[in-house]
Amino acid sequence: MKIQFNEAQLSRAQQKSLIEVLDVLQAENKNELEVAPVEFPNKLKVKLDDNIEMLLGWEVDKQSYADLTKPESESGPETKLESQKDTVDLPKSEPDLSPVVVRVHALARAFVNLVKPMNTNQRLEMWIEFCKVLFKELLENEVS
Repeated sequence: MKIQFNEAQLSRAQQKSLIEVLDVLQAENKNELEVAPVEFPNKLKVKLDDNIEMLLGWEVDKQSYADLTKPESESGPETKLESQKDTVDLPKSEPDLSPVVVRVHALARAFVNLVKPMNTNQRLEMWIEFCKVLFKELLENEVS
């Protein structure tokens, strides 16, 4: 599975539910699933076989992810796979990055607060370490 966000940003209930749903979907699909945020963490897009996309939504009252897509009434009889999970082709638009921007700002403020008591050389060393980890993580995600 290719998950295009940091799973650690999900609550434990969200992580558990997502893993359960994705395990079922992966068992029903030949190709590797691709999971991308739409309105993170409340809506996630899952790319299935044959470029079919499914929209998962977080249901607070049930503490689980569920299929949000609706079956097409105009289409003919559904296959067993389609009846088990509704699918939809989502528009190819950019995801809303505003929640990510908020977290980036919080991370930057936290980093600054950590290095404030240090002298200039120590701050520079910490910034270099931060960048090393950042670039390493970004490169690892690009390869996979």
